[in-house]
Amino acid sequence: MRRFVLVATAFLFLFMAGQAFAADNLSSAASKIESGILNILNGIEGTISRAAKETGKASLNHETEVRKLLQSCNTGRPYVIDSAFIDSKGIMKFIEPEQYRKHEGSDISKQEAVIKMLKTQKPGMGNVFVSVEGIKSIDIQHPVFSKGKQFLGALSMLVNQDEMIRTVAATVEKELSVRCWVMQKDGMLLYETDPAQTGLNLFTDPLYKDYPELIALGKRMVEEKKGMGFYTFPVHVTKQAVWKTAHFFNNDWIVVAYKEVK
Repeated sequence: MRRFVLVATAFLFLFMAGQAFAADNLSSAASKIESGILNILNGIEGTISRAAKETGKASLNHETEVRKLLQSCNTGRPYVIDSAFIDSKGIMKFIEPEQYRKHEGSDISKQEAVIKMLKTQKPGMGNVFVSVEGIKSIDIQHPVFSKGKQFLGALSMLVNQDEMIRTVAATVEKELSVRCWVMQKDGMLLYETDPAQTGLNLFTDPLYKDYPELIALGKRMVEEKKGMGFYTFPVHVTKQAVWKTAHFFNNDWIVVAYKEVK
């Protein structure tokens, strides 16, 4: 009997030690992915804020100079679809690169992110939407003011969020042998290691309806900025997850690292 107790105790100790090690590994992965995403977003912020300032100085009559500033926003960022100047009425006045200039003159004043920009005149990042270019993407905007502090509109960078996140997550996933998802607070999956799940909504998509434990954990992630939990998905596969919350401008992304429990 004593031998059985010792064996059971040793097994429990090893199990708990294994869980603690897994949690530390997942926490490290989530932190690395979170900081990597924020580094990219902060780099975008620096670029777009400088370009917005220079656009205000150049005035909108100098089209060639404004287009060069838009082109500079795209340089070295393969995940940026295009950059545009949106005037104070919500009209896309200039767009770069050239392949998207056909959309110049489009009225996007009814888009959620544009409505907020025109109202607050502050930098912002919207949720995923389908742009006039016909692409699911996110929009990062920065207001443009003239030398006399008159609000002229905004610079906008349209970003393929899946590609952007993947540039960070793929390396960490391989290095630490984890998987990852990044989620908006409404449940939309901006990125999943499994590409088939990217773009689904954790709270509403039929794929997840039979997994209340997973949905409940997702809702907890929305409420709590960081934490750890367990869930089953798919059937009979239990996973451990650690999450962090990345805050940028007016928006939050939930960064989750997970792996199967052995």
